[in-house]
Formats: sequence, structure tokens, C-alpha cells
Amino acid sequence: MTSPTRSHSPLHSAAATTFEALALLLPSADLTAAEAAAPYAHAVGVAFAGPLQGRLELRVSADVARCVAENMLGTDDADAALVGDALGELANVVCGNLLPEIAGRSAVFHLAAPRALDLRPVGGTPAFAAAFGVDGGRAELTLYLDRAS
Repeated sequence: MTSPTRSHSPLHSAAATTFEALALLLPSADLTAAEAAAPYAHAVGVAFAGPLQGRLELRVSADVARCVAENMLGTDDADAALVGDALGELANVVCGNLLPEIAGRSAVFHLAAPRALDLRPVGGTPAFAAAFGVDGGRAELTLYLDRAS
């Protein structure tokens, strides 16, 4: 595979649109130094199978996780489980919006339930990657496609 596409990729578009519509957050592709330095606090992944197989990973800093949960759930006191659920749903919707863009509108996919991941990426060569500054924190999304795809 070639190096990941980072700007104006289908992942970038799907993620930005989903952050705006579902989490009511305005991501910026131009991260400030503080946003770029914000450590990851949460990571979730969504595996998928269909015409393409692979996984989408979402990693966010603590303040982004908190904002996502607060905005999606309408509460300012979400516990860790609810934060994880909100992030999983966000990753699930990004994945659901992205796959038809790269595989065609008629393609049918099975998305697994989102699951918590280690904060550090496992490795591999991503097909697409997108990083955003969000409310003083950062979010990074990475799409990995299995070689058999």
C-alpha cells in the first residue's frame, strides 16, 4: 500500500461531517501546537467486512472525549462507560459514512460492535488517516484495509 492520504481524503470528509452533525463539534485540520501535543486518552475501533475488510480506529484526547460525550448525550457528567459508548458510536457512524464513499453506494458491509483499543496504534500501513484539532484537543482517525481486500 502507499502512504496514507491525510488531506481531503474520504476519511477526512466523513470524519469532519460526522463530528459536526453528530457530536456538534467543529474540527479543524490545522492543529495548533497545543492540540497536536494533547495526549490520547481514549481509543476505539470498528472492524468491518464486505467488499473491503479492515478497521477504523479513533483516538482522542480527554477534552475531545468529554465534549463528544456531553454533546451527544446532553449531559455534563458522563461516566467513563458513557464516554466510551459515545466514542464508539461516533467511530461507527464515521465508518458507516466512509465505506460507501470508497467502495460504492451499493456495497454492503457488516460493522462489528465498536471496542476499546490501546492508546498506541498497533501498526500497519493505513489506507487513510485524518487528524483534527477539536476544542483545544485532538482527534485522529485511521483506516486500515486488510491486504486481501
